[in-house]
Amino acid sequence: MAILRPDVPVPLGDHLDELRRRLIWPAVVWGIIFVAAFAFENELKVLFVQPLVWAVESATPAVAAKAGIPQLAPGDYHYLKTLDLGESMSVSMSLSMWAAFAVVMPLFIFQVYSFIAIGLTARERRLAFLMVPVAVILFYLGAVFGYYLGMPYLYAWFIEWTSRDPTSTLDLRLVSYRDDFFIYTLLFGGLFDVPWAVVTLCRVGFATPEKLGRWRKFAFMASVVLAAIIGPGDPFSMVMLMFPTYALFEIGLLAARIVGGPPTTPDPEKGTPHV
Repeated sequence: MAILRPDVPVPLGDHLDELRRRLIWPAVVWGIIFVAAFAFENELKVLFVQPLVWAVESATPAVAAKAGIPQLAPGDYHYLKTLDLGESMSVSMSLSMWAAFAVVMPLFIFQVYSFIAIGLTARERRLAFLMVPVAVILFYLGAVFGYYLGMPYLYAWFIEWTSRDPTSTLDLRLVSYRDDFFIYTLLFGGLFDVPWAVVTLCRVGFATPEKLGRWRKFAFMASVVLAAIIGPGDPFSMVMLMFPTYALFEIGLLAARIVGGPPTTPDPEKGTPHV
């Protein structure tokens, strides 16, 4: 196996061999964590259904019962139904898979960064080393926010809305709840990366805070559309979702002004101004 050096051209096959070697360890760690998570799949499912439990408590059990959710004793989490024999096992496997993926993601990103860093200048490596961990941390913070606040709030609104519906009641299915859980986790994690994206665009020179500031109306409209899609549909909840989403864009603009744009000093490895 060839050792890649930034000053020595190598064939494409050697690059692919290096990438394969770097991805082996994340794959092995993922497999170990997957097996460990599956061994505790019941505990994982309790954590997985907890936002719904908080939502029922927030909406009150009486309102939840009117919406079709049964009142259960403390410690009983049988809110969800399955229609197939293998559905429960399938959800356990997918939860274990994504839990392992969430744990191993930083290692995977680090290995990919180490692979591409060899082709970057010293300044580009420093920029990537600073910006990429920030993106990962913000994504996890958004996922945690969604788990403890975002999803319980949204689920409570859905429950209250259905309780007022004279034509239907909830019949919650395990697979549907799992899909919603994953979507909202990714959504809240991605929203928290909005400030990072704004700062990155300005830092690499694709845009400036002044230029992005002139796009405020588009950012505001995107926040309105997003709030309408993920919210229960009533005006109050739309406003409650819209303003925090738009505020993330403004936070990004403020951070971009503080961090500044691309450096104008020459890059010692290229001899020209570079990010």
